[in-house]
Amino acid sequence: MKKKIVVLAALLWAISGACMAQSVLQNVYRCYVYKDMQTWKQIIDSLEALPTLSEQQRAELLNAEYGYVAWRLSKDYQDKKEAAHYLDKAYAQLERLPNEGKHVSQIAAYHGAFIGYQIAISPMKAPFIGLKSLRYVKEAVATDSTNYFAYIQYGNVLYYMPAMFGGSKKEAVVKYLKAKELMLQQDVHQNNWLYMNLLLTLADAYKKNQDWQSVKGCYDEALQLQPDYPYITQKLYPTLQQNLEK
Repeated sequence: MKKKIVVLAALLWAISGACMAQSVLQNVYRCYVYKDMQTWKQIIDSLEALPTLSEQQRAELLNAEYGYVAWRLSKDYQDKKEAAHYLDKAYAQLERLPNEGKHVSQIAAYHGAFIGYQIAISPMKAPFIGLKSLRYVKEAVATDSTNYFAYIQYGNVLYYMPAMFGGSKKEAVVKYLKAKELMLQQDVHQNNWLYMNLLLTLADAYKKNQDWQSVKGCYDEALQLQPDYPYITQKLYPTLQQNLEK
C-alpha cells in the first residue's frame, strides 16, 4: 500500500510539473498576443522566486526572459535599464544550464542572441562584440541542425548585421524559413510566441521588398492560429490593405 502511495505521489508530481510548464508557455503566449508586459514580468519574477527549478522550468524561464528583454528593447516599449536588468537575470540562468547534450546548441544560440541585446543596449559595443554573435549562431546550427531557435538567431544576426561584416537580409530570410519549417515539422508552432513572432519578422522582411502577397501570407497564417490577434487585425492588416490596393 505504501509503495502505491509513493508511486501515485510521484505520478501526481510529474503531472503537476507538466501542467505548470504548459501554463507558463500558454501564459507567455497570451502576454505576447495581447501585449501584457506586466503579466509577462510577473511570470519571470514568480519563477525566479522558486527555491529550486527543474531543467524544464529553467528552460521556460530563460525563454520568457529572452522575450521580455526583446520587448523592452522594442521601439514602443523601450526601457534599456529594465532590459539590461533582465538580461543579467537571463545570463545567470544560462550559466546554470548544463553545457552538454541538447543544451550545447541552445546555449550557443542564446549567447548569440544576448550579444545582439548588449549591442542594442549599448551600440558602441558593436565593433568589439558583433562578430562573436555570428560565430555563436553558426556554432549553434552546426551543433544541432534541427534547432529551430538556433536558426531564428542566425537569421536575426544576418538581418541586423551590416553587409560589410557578413550581414544579409536575403540570407536572413532563408534562415527564418528554415526555422519555420522545423517548427512545423516538430509541431511546436501552436500557442508559441516564438512562432508568432517569427511570422511577423518574416512579414517585416518581405515589406522591405514590397512583397505584399508574402506579407499577407504571414498575417493570414498568424490569424489562422490566433483569429483575435489585435495587433494584426487593428494595425497591420489595414495598412497592408492600403498597399495591396495601390
